[in-house]
Amino acid sequence: MTEPAHPTAYQERRDRVTSWWLTLAPNTRGAIWLLLSMTFFTVMAVLTKFLGTRLDPMQVAFFRLFFATLVIVPWLLRDGGFIPNHAKLMTLRGIIGGAAMICMVYAFVKLPLADAQAIQFAQALFMVPLAIIFLREVPGWRRITAVIIGFIGVLVMLRPTGSFEPAAFVALFGALLIAGAAILVKLVSDKDSPLTMMLFSGVFGCAMTIVPMILNWIDPTSYEWIMLVAIGVVGAGAHNCFLRAYRVGEATAMAPIDYTRLLFAGVAGYLFFGTIPDAYTIGGAVIIAGTSFYIARREAAVAREKAALAAKESGA
Repeated sequence: MTEPAHPTAYQERRDRVTSWWLTLAPNTRGAIWLLLSMTFFTVMAVLTKFLGTRLDPMQVAFFRLFFATLVIVPWLLRDGGFIPNHAKLMTLRGIIGGAAMICMVYAFVKLPLADAQAIQFAQALFMVPLAIIFLREVPGWRRITAVIIGFIGVLVMLRPTGSFEPAAFVALFGALLIAGAAILVKLVSDKDSPLTMMLFSGVFGCAMTIVPMILNWIDPTSYEWIMLVAIGVVGAGAHNCFLRAYRVGEATAMAPIDYTRLLFAGVAGYLFFGTIPDAYTIGGAVIIAGTSFYIARREAAVAREKAALAAKESGA
């Protein structure tokens, strides 16, 4: 009879780490995943802005999507996630998600990192009216008031003096697209995995950028090729860690941590590009982040009330 194989030192260390990890509270694990996501996301933003100083934004966007899609192919092969269950909705989400990524890359290239990041948080504000239209949700007056105040913060960031940057509107449109993609996630997540969603966003995003990329092609240097591969790999890692964070942690616990991305972006912008957020950026960002956090808390409270009511009715 064959003797059972003894675990190797590597397996023992891995088991100890896994055991320690699982002893952590879910919100603690979620916070760690989210901090990793923010770190990866900030690295991706810095590399994107460096590349955009010489290469065309559409060229940067294409390779950001292309290499991120390549990274997830092995897992798609393992899980068989190439064919969606909601084909039409996934196609629409792929188009919207790809367009949102293009807007994000363009905003990071053209705007200070803190500005681009702060405007992107307006996606939470767009979620409320889109949920009313497409999900038939009926928000209370508190959430509606928070949305109105949040959009005042957006107007502050867009420079009420009139000296606004047109790329800010691209960033705002990108936030609207991200909100639309999030609405579609709610409609397809019952049968389609996040990897399938990433695949469709990557494929359609590449399709949308390939022609303008070819028309404005600039030969990348060896270092730029390395950075182009890196933004795809790091971007995929940021997305994966973000999904894991919200999978194990409560949304209300993750939201305030997520907003520290503004701090990451501000510090990175100062260290690498010498940009300092002005009063409009700081004031608008505080309003947007504050109202978005309040909306997240209200949505969680409403969800708990509905769950309690459903449990009460089922037990009656």
